Amino acid sequence: MKLDEIIECDYGIEIGELTHDSRLRTDRGLYFCLVGTLDGHDYAVEAVKNGAVAVVCERSLDLDVPQIVVADSREAMSRCAAAFYSHPERKLKLVGITGTNGKTTTSFIVRSILERNGNRVAIIGTNGVQFGVSRISTDMTTPDPIELYSILDRLVRSGAEYVVMEVSAHAAALKKTAGLTFEVAAFTNFTQDHLDFFGDMESYFAAKESFLKGDNKAVVINSDDPYGLRLLKEIEGALSYGYVNPADIFGIDLSMSEHGLSYVLNIMDEIVNVKFSLPGRFNMYNTMCAAAVCHALGVSASVIEEGIGWVKKVDGRFNIINTTSCSIIIDFAHTDDGLKNVLSAIREFVRGRIITVFGCGGNRDRAKRAKMGFAAAQGSDFVVITSDNPRFERPMDIIIEAEKGVGDRPHVLIEERKEAIKYAIEHAGKDDIVLIAGKGAEKYQEICGEKRPYSDEEFVMQLVAEEGI
Repeated sequence: MKLDEIIECDYGIEIGELTHDSRLRTDRGLYFCLVGTLDGHDYAVEAVKNGAVAVVCERSLDLDVPQIVVADSREAMSRCAAAFYSHPERKLKLVGITGTNGKTTTSFIVRSILERNGNRVAIIGTNGVQFGVSRISTDMTTPDPIELYSILDRLVRSGAEYVVMEVSAHAAALKKTAGLTFEVAAFTNFTQDHLDFFGDMESYFAAKESFLKGDNKAVVINSDDPYGLRLLKEIEGALSYGYVNPADIFGIDLSMSEHGLSYVLNIMDEIVNVKFSLPGRFNMYNTMCAAAVCHALGVSASVIEEGIGWVKKVDGRFNIINTTSCSIIIDFAHTDDGLKNVLSAIREFVRGRIITVFGCGGNRDRAKRAKMGFAAAQGSDFVVITSDNPRFERPMDIIIEAEKGVGDRPHVLIEERKEAIKYAIEHAGKDDIVLIAGKGAEKYQEICGEKRPYSDEEFVMQLVAEEGI
């Protein structure tokens, strides 16, 4: 494609690839100088040596290739990626879901409802890209624009009609969704996370807020979340959902067990009886959010009810494995609020003790580590603190910080995650539940910059088979 077809300029040279990584060899690449922890402008010479024939930058550089100077390279990259892939987003209906917790489960429920409505639906999020039987792994919840538009283009070619996207706060802050128009943007909730990147809660919230106030045809907001109430005052015409506070779409008569939950849902005065296979009050909110999204898309109440009931499992979210020794639950809960929610759901039906295995990510929000320890200790009978994704930190340093929140509640520190899980299961009784939290459906453990193959579920199933548990 010609450069002047990708971005407004006077250069008609041929572009073969887009890149923001100067280290990669490209075939007639267009290199974007992104400013972040590192300044991409400092690596433009390297990018040119590796095949870049033009550069998008925020200041003029001493280079012998065409330069297009823009105010914001990140936003320019998003818009250029859209043009380079012939605007696949215009051929799709997009749903964006943001919030600290619940994005993945809500996305799966929305997909189920839309599929019951006869639509062809793809998901992009924490669990990768899913469309029909096709699965594509991604490194981030919301892929970088060059990868994102490549994926959207592939989905268009495969026949997708809808794409349900998890939109992270990082994605909003880094302009990954610039240029996208969403049929519906939804807000699940807001609690502490990612302060290593955002610095404070208001900056973190501002990123999510910028997405919700963006180019969206409809907006759906949780009225029971304090930040949701703020958004409802600021976004005119937003559709609300809730259980406690007044809302356009609301639930009553919640009942929960280990088999799931049920409640009565009022969808703009149409009444349906919701039955959902995953337990927990937080999952009621996930189903209400999905119902509100699909109502905004014009789906009937009866199809919404059917679609919610059709979901039997979401990978890495409250996945239950029953053994002869105990029950094991694998969940992605990786914040203190996430742990509280899962543990309170388990407490509703557990007959024995709750033994929680958890860790905290390295090189991330350190302030939440003790809070996660406190949440685990308060909601459990026994806690095993272990390693999660230590990245470039010493695992035991992270574990000791998390232990500060546990106090004198019964607990043990076991650095090796497999040993920690094995210890918890071996010390559980038949009426006990072992919660393995933090990684969910992740297929790796990130250590010293290397993503080593690992899965909580696969390890547990291996242990069950080998030990006859």
